[in-house]
Amino acid sequence: MRVLVTTSALEGHYFPMVPLAWALRSFGHEVLVSAPEGFSDAIARTGLSAAGFAPPVEFDRFMLHDREGRPVAPPRDPRDRKEHGGRAWGRLAALLLDRTLDLVEAFRPDLVICEPNDFAGPLAAARYGVPWVEHGWGIMGMPEFRPFVELELAPELARLGLPALPLPDLRIDTCPPGLRTGPEPEGLPMRYVPYNGTGSAPDWVYAERSKPRVFVTLGGVLPRHGRRDFRGMLREWTEALPSLGVEVVVGVADDLSEAWRPLPDGVRAAGWLPLGGVLPGCDLVVHHGGVGSTVTTALAGLPQLITPQLVDQFENARRIVEAKAGLSLQPDELSTANVLDRCRELLADGGFAARAREIAAGNADQPTPADLAGELERFALRR
Repeated sequence: MRVLVTTSALEGHYFPMVPLAWALRSFGHEVLVSAPEGFSDAIARTGLSAAGFAPPVEFDRFMLHDREGRPVAPPRDPRDRKEHGGRAWGRLAALLLDRTLDLVEAFRPDLVICEPNDFAGPLAAARYGVPWVEHGWGIMGMPEFRPFVELELAPELARLGLPALPLPDLRIDTCPPGLRTGPEPEGLPMRYVPYNGTGSAPDWVYAERSKPRVFVTLGGVLPRHGRRDFRGMLREWTEALPSLGVEVVVGVADDLSEAWRPLPDGVRAAGWLPLGGVLPGCDLVVHHGGVGSTVTTALAGLPQLITPQLVDQFENARRIVEAKAGLSLQPDELSTANVLDRCRELLADGGFAARAREIAAGNADQPTPADLAGELERFALRR
């Protein structure tokens, strides 16, 4: 069968779908990935084919500007984040919709698989009567965005003759059981298989060491697009953490860390490496709460300190704290002293890592992407 995967141009949204896409390929199905054109190289590096239909769209364009290109101020009140985020993802769908419709008409997929914040794919699937599946990120989607996405997409919904955003025919829940809010999955359960990109594990990952090692990252979006001085925060934390008697590895793009050199003793700039490839050589991870970083760290059996800044990152942090697999610091708590205090606690108490290992064990009991590939094949044939 032909499968179309649709995603926004963000690794954290696309990467969770790669293991299932490859499982479908291994079953002999044709898989094509649709995303804004500037993301095509990232798709190709995962070994999958990019459709190349959708136009390039910069993150700032839809997230921080309205349809007429006027700046949209980030919300000051956390209660306004849902409307701000929902309208932004609606604007992205509006920009991608026409070319996504063209792609569905040309490719004629038997099944469409979409990440939770892509809405062009579901609209195109509904327009052509193709069944579609929502593929979870690993902890949660953002269902509270939907009312505001619908408001933003009112013209497009009217044009397509749809009364509301279409609901998925199936949902795939990749949240490990130990991080769920309830006993049952929100859809078909599937094992979360960490995929963080391609790269070579450096030799220091498996080399003998005499000190604990702390990995620090704030992902790819915040250091470039965040309204706070996240680059300055990263530098302060990495310079201060060796005082705890640890080695520090900072994961940030080379062009950002170059200005920090020379780095102090005990600090290594790792560049942009797949997280899963470096965690075997680490004892603690400090990060922003992106779902890939959060779940990959838990499944590596490591404690984590989460410093959430955006939408789902707060929920990801809450789940980890409630599971007793890590700690968090809210935006107004992000002093270097607080980071040091939390890291000291996480390194001293082995219970956090033990709980993370329990989460990993529960995840391993879930159906694999190969199991789900067969299920999706049977579902598409029934339709």
